[in-house]
Amino acid sequence: MIAALVLATLVAAASPEPHPGAPIEVEVHQNSLVGEFARPPDPGRHAAIIVLGGFNGGVPSEDFAFAELGYSALALAYFGAPPLPRGIDQIPVETVSHAIDWLAGNPEVDPSRIGVVGISDGAALALLAAALDPRIKTVVVISPTAYVWFAPVFDGGYDRSSWTARNVQLAFISPNTTAETSLAKADQSGGTYAFRDLYDASLASAPASTVASATIPVERIAGPILCIAGDDDRKWDSAGSCAVIAARRKAAHRDGRDEVVIEHGAGHALSFGGRPTPVTIPAGKMQLLMGGALDANARAASDEWSRTLSFLARAL
Repeated sequence: MIAALVLATLVAAASPEPHPGAPIEVEVHQNSLVGEFARPPDPGRHAAIIVLGGFNGGVPSEDFAFAELGYSALALAYFGAPPLPRGIDQIPVETVSHAIDWLAGNPEVDPSRIGVVGISDGAALALLAAALDPRIKTVVVISPTAYVWFAPVFDGGYDRSSWTARNVQLAFISPNTTAETSLAKADQSGGTYAFRDLYDASLASAPASTVASATIPVERIAGPILCIAGDDDRKWDSAGSCAVIAARRKAAHRDGRDEVVIEHGAGHALSFGGRPTPVTIPAGKMQLLMGGALDANARAASDEWSRTLSFLARAL
């Protein structure tokens, strides 16, 4: 009914024009492994970054930015690009492990120094993958959630998980039916809608046992985590999720090199490359509210980019 919501895109600036000494880019399309790989022009093995975008889907565009700074980078699609699913619907967490397999066989990659950077839904995938695959040495998550949610496809079918592991759906929080009805009405009539209303209501109405089983087991991640969120995120409570992640890590004594950054006045979907992001984005008749204000989002985007680079330099 409102599957177009998950296909909404953020406007992204173009990658820098190639020039002598610029990174070398290669398209990757091997069965379900879809992405773009960029590496520095100098020989040798480099630390590698897997880049996971958000609800816009497809291949994110930030591999070039990381490669310009000396990393080998794989911008990885996990939905929204053929032959992958159209929406975030039962996506295998092993998608990231397959990407690591590919990177480990690449002569431009140091397989002992692989990190993952994820934004929004990609942040959830980054955390889940790092909890599953010890080859991931560090994780940066921007505008994350601490939970496994229902698949946001709204196709009238049964509720199902966004993610799977070993061909089994991960335990998830189901949508609150009242809030889901409000979303459907907003989609039909237009106006502005904040997805956080749906996620907050769903979390509040879920049984404690469901929340416990659907919370991402970040304590299993051996390497350090950088968690960045805006405190006016209107997609979901990413600042609250950073707090949940930090608490679980602290209880497991895994938090020694972790960092949490809360960007005051900023909304959702802070960009990888320091570009400011909009307060709203179009989705059919609706405008989806991302939160924050333009000046706060611009300031936060610049800050998160510099913090990400500093963190990765220390961790990798």
